[in-house]
Amino acid sequence: MLHMPDDESLLWSQFKNGDRDAFAALYRQHSLPLIAYGIKLCGDRDLLKDQIQELFVELWNSRENLSSTDSVKFYLFRALRYKLVRSEKNRQSRIHLIRSAADAAGDPLEDSVEKTVVEKEIRESYRALMKKALKELTPRQQEVIQLRFYHGFSNEQIAELMNMNYQSVSNLLYRSLSRLKEKIKFPDFTTLLLFYCFA
Repeated sequence: MLHMPDDESLLWSQFKNGDRDAFAALYRQHSLPLIAYGIKLCGDRDLLKDQIQELFVELWNSRENLSSTDSVKFYLFRALRYKLVRSEKNRQSRIHLIRSAADAAGDPLEDSVEKTVVEKEIRESYRALMKKALKELTPRQQEVIQLRFYHGFSNEQIAELMNMNYQSVSNLLYRSLSRLKEKIKFPDFTTLLLFYCFA
């Protein structure tokens, strides 16, 4: 069956009706953009790939109950962000339980375990977020720039994705761009943004 890559509404409808070719086409079109977006949020590429695969499995299993959408890309980004936020909360809960158990037992290995966890988180965070031209930006500033310039979402869509109001997104975007211009003396600012988006 031939699917036009720009007709996502048709693909989405066919996928909901159980068309495996449409499902595969949606995965091919959106898996790499989802990775590019997700790595800014969690830093752990292996975890991210697992979450994306799990997301598509869940979509397939619940396809008959899914609603229609004007933007498949936006729908998938929002679903992935929710999964990553939930995963991070669960991870923090597990770390808290480990620390509580170590405190209760007086475990002499507590410091070693905590140090290992912290060091791993730092390595993962720096690997994902330390972009040469954007290392002065906060993660939310990096996220809003990526969503606006790389993925082409409107400020309204970004507000929904990031759980912010429209004016807050506009302010965040303005401050992020101003900080880039202030901190990084780059002659061609557009080139700098392209470097960030596609590096």
